[in-house]
Amino acid sequence: MLTVAANPGFIKRYFLSFNWDEILRNITNIVIDIILISIFFLILRTIGKKVINHLFNNYAKKQTGVAENRLKTLHSLSTNAYMYILVFFWIYSVLTFIGVPIGTLLAGAGLFSVAIGLGAQGLANDIINGFFILFEKQINIGDYVTIGDVTGTVSEIGLRTTKIRSNNDALNFIPNRYITNICNMSKDRMKAEINIRVNPDTPITEVINIIKQVNAEYVPKTKGIIEDPQLLGTVDMGDGTIAVKEYIPTTDEARFDVQFEYLQLYLEAIQKAGIKLPNNKVIADISK
Repeated sequence: MLTVAANPGFIKRYFLSFNWDEILRNITNIVIDIILISIFFLILRTIGKKVINHLFNNYAKKQTGVAENRLKTLHSLSTNAYMYILVFFWIYSVLTFIGVPIGTLLAGAGLFSVAIGLGAQGLANDIINGFFILFEKQINIGDYVTIGDVTGTVSEIGLRTTKIRSNNDALNFIPNRYITNICNMSKDRMKAEINIRVNPDTPITEVINIIKQVNAEYVPKTKGIIEDPQLLGTVDMGDGTIAVKEYIPTTDEARFDVQFEYLQLYLEAIQKAGIKLPNNKVIADISK
């Protein structure tokens, strides 16, 4: 053994026994095949996305009764599913070109097959749970939700994961199988909450009457308000101040627009009536 190992001629003859021309030719053919099939799948990806976008744009124009967020959700899911299918067949094609016997490998892989099966089980749970989330219309893209410890806006719903953009702008990836409890704060009927902070000596009755006058004039003209405003009266805000609180029932899409618009209308009307409201500055000046 020592004589063979120390004999450089043996190693040289061993390497020369390979048909390097044929090996390089085979490797070149495999690389070319992989490049060509990759280009083919990139073309399919581009064409498929354009077809999906075209179909959903046409559908959105024809179907006026479907919510925009719902269309975005279905659009995102369709694109996501198409990408998964393309990636699966691309990997299958590449392994086939390399010469990996995929069928035989999966049939006799033993522990590897068990590991793949467990991974596939988790993937299947993600897909099934994601299907029911979509089928039951639990959430849509653009909804403001709380899932577990994450609160934010739904940015994407996929076959495997749901993406939530939280309030600090972080993007959270949540596997669908872990979504067991959803608090959807953007579902159909919402309430625009408006608080008009007042002083203890503010004429509360006059402020309430001004709010009612503004409502009588503008509510019939405002789209998105689905019921008459609920004027609760004076409430303690819990921070040492009091306010006149009102809820305006709205659709999901109109909630914040109504809240901003009517707060401005109330403040302008109260100011026009000569009623002084407290300073809303919440950061105290500690330089003194």
